[in-house]
Amino acid sequence: MGWFLFSLFLLLLVIIFTPVHISVIYGRVEANDHLVVELTAWFRLIRRKYEIPILAIKPTEKGPEMMYKMETVQQKRKTKEEVDDVTHRQVQTWYHRYQSLLKRFRDVQPVMKHFFKRIRCTKLEWHTTMGTGQADETGALTGIIWSIKSMIVGVVSHTLSFRTMPRMSVQPVWNQPLLRTQIQCNLRLYVGDALLAGIKLLLRTQLKRGRKWQTAAGKA
Repeated sequence: MGWFLFSLFLLLLVIIFTPVHISVIYGRVEANDHLVVELTAWFRLIRRKYEIPILAIKPTEKGPEMMYKMETVQQKRKTKEEVDDVTHRQVQTWYHRYQSLLKRFRDVQPVMKHFFKRIRCTKLEWHTTMGTGQADETGALTGIIWSIKSMIVGVVSHTLSFRTMPRMSVQPVWNQPLLRTQIQCNLRLYVGDALLAGIKLLLRTQLKRGRKWQTAAGKA
């Protein structure tokens, strides 16, 4: 019995201190988009990859819909491939859920802020090549893109814990219309941090429900 408990304790420690690596790569060339999200752990013995090589917008009677093709790769084998679309109704549903989440965010903000600070960003690169065909427009747009990139990276750097300096570039093309951009972001977090954040959120939710029940009982 003692050896069993000791082995269980060691297994729990291994799980808690297991780092999970998340790699996000997004690229856009003209109107073609490509998004790859990969999660790995234990020296890539555990690996799950989500790939969205097709993103397109089609007009419909109910409004524009976005079509996408997603491939799921697990342990170097493609386990799923699906083509789906995002309708206007789905977007409205997601928006209402987002609003509902914002109302609850005040209660969980300290927990989430601490959790995000535990996520290490080990690599962030964002390179863009663009041009409008007009030199004056391209020059003005280059400055705007630099400002937008700096603002976004500034917000992210205050949310996550950076372990390296972000690398960014904007390369103007003066004589032709062109748009190419690629973002690569590598993140690392420990399973224990995610478990701890989940436990804290659960306790806060239960505590909030208990207070509501006591308030309702007092009014009754």
